[in-house]
Amino acid sequence: MKNFLILIILLLSSCASKKIVNGNLPDTETLSILKIGKDDKKSVSEILGEPSFYGTLGDNSFYYIGTLRSKIAFMRSKIKEQYILELKFDKSNKLKNIFFYDKSQSTDVAMSSLETKSGGAKQGFFQQILGNFGVPGMKRGGPILGSGKADD
Repeated sequence: MKNFLILIILLLSSCASKKIVNGNLPDTETLSILKIGKDDKKSVSEILGEPSFYGTLGDNSFYYIGTLRSKIAFMRSKIKEQYILELKFDKSNKLKNIFFYDKSQSTDVAMSSLETKSGGAKQGFFQQILGNFGVPGMKRGGPILGSGKADD
């Protein structure tokens, strides 16, 4: 009976919702250090760290993104909260504006189902599994660990 209760508790605890935090969103205290018109891209990167991504196609901006997801057991995670910090720079790369967006102001982007072909040999499932067995160090440069061979 005691083992059965422990099993039930373990099963129920594995189904508990987990919170997953992703991204690089600076806190408000760190943001308050920035000075519009004085800080440039280099100083912003030194203060806040590298952005999540840079603006493209003429968008002279840094973007910092943070998300809070919840996940139950093996199911897909769902975004509960998402925040985007946009730092716009002028033509001389001085900080011009700071914008803050939440999940309601973002747009879902559909991912393409197209694939990029890459070169190299294709391996089947069993080749990948069995490729690790055999003589150690095969297909690798350098000495084989534990073989008694010394570095040259």
